[in-house]
Amino acid sequence: MKSTIKELSVLVTDDSLTQRQYAQDLCRDLGITELHGATNGVDALQRLEAGPIDVVLIDLEMPIMDGVELIRSIAQKQLSTSVIILSAKDPILISSVGTMAEADGLHVLGTFQKPLLPDALECSLLRYIHDAKLAKQQVHPVVEQEVTAVELNEALVNGEMTLAFQPKLTVQGLLLRGVEALARWRHPSKGMISPGVFIPLAERHGLIDALTRSLLEQAFKHKRQWQHYGLRFNLAFNLSPLSLADIDIVDWLCAMAEKYEVPFNEVTFEITENALLGELASAIRTLARLRLKGFHIAIDDYGTGFANAQQLSRVPATELKVDRSLVHRAAARPQQKTIFSSTVELAKKLNLITVAEGVETEEDFQIIAELGVDLVQGFYFSKPLYADDLLEWIKSGLTQLRREHAKK
Repeated sequence: MKSTIKELSVLVTDDSLTQRQYAQDLCRDLGITELHGATNGVDALQRLEAGPIDVVLIDLEMPIMDGVELIRSIAQKQLSTSVIILSAKDPILISSVGTMAEADGLHVLGTFQKPLLPDALECSLLRYIHDAKLAKQQVHPVVEQEVTAVELNEALVNGEMTLAFQPKLTVQGLLLRGVEALARWRHPSKGMISPGVFIPLAERHGLIDALTRSLLEQAFKHKRQWQHYGLRFNLAFNLSPLSLADIDIVDWLCAMAEKYEVPFNEVTFEITENALLGELASAIRTLARLRLKGFHIAIDDYGTGFANAQQLSRVPATELKVDRSLVHRAAARPQQKTIFSSTVELAKKLNLITVAEGVETEEDFQIIAELGVDLVQGFYFSKPLYADDLLEWIKSGLTQLRREHAKK
């Protein structure tokens, strides 16, 4: 990969000659030859306007135009998309500026306290290369299709709704411990419809209970079939906040699990922050009954919005799913890594299983393993798979995945 790093162009912006030369020397050690320097934001803008630069290293404290102003100007002028933010100041401040830069549309490769460490720079530049490759692969963006409640109701009647399953693996040994069931809708004329479109549509038009029950029955059928093959792993399913208000849902779930011979303790229901923003007493009542029956409860998307420590005291949870926003690139963001680490420690003290969501890179996985997370799921291991593809992946893909990691 270093041979690819050599091809990058890098601009180091720092008013300190010593710090600027130090960062440029680190780049030279990685084989980079196209190196540029700037003493402040104005100089950096002039260089960026003269021609494209792949990565810009930006010190926050500079005269004439500081790093914050420079970042805003780069974003407004669309001069460069990838930056590494540096400062001798508080890590919280550096991380906040990184968040600002991302909100402005810039690609933040890392936020670091000075002095910049060689490994941190190399990982950041490798991240640039990795993301550039992904961007080239995504040449056909998904276009969200507009659908109506009438079409959704017809889809339920016609059996167009189906499920894909994303594996959940142990961090140690990459053993299959479960799958998360994810709703899929292939419209006969409009193609794949995003869950982000049809699930809110179902909630708005009173179709969420019918959708939930249809998909859950499918999930239980698949679970029974896997059990007949000798495969005993957990099944996770997302419950809408509106489903928690359904007074009959617990009895129905128990009856359905018994019908398909699915052990209650091999099913996990995942809830998001929205579940507790409405009828709190009703939601807790449903969740408590589910736990008393033996089902497991996971708090999903932890680390976003209101998904915080207060929920841990309210919900009878058995599992904590750490959101991708807290997991992804924690190695490049020390403040984020600290929060991630504290979250894992808190979950362990509460005897909760920890799951890292949205794992996409080897770098993310290394941090996850270092922090002692229990389970992982994400595209780095497997995309969501339809039932037949999942069985094939278990037979061959999982073995291949373990072999590849054994070599690392």
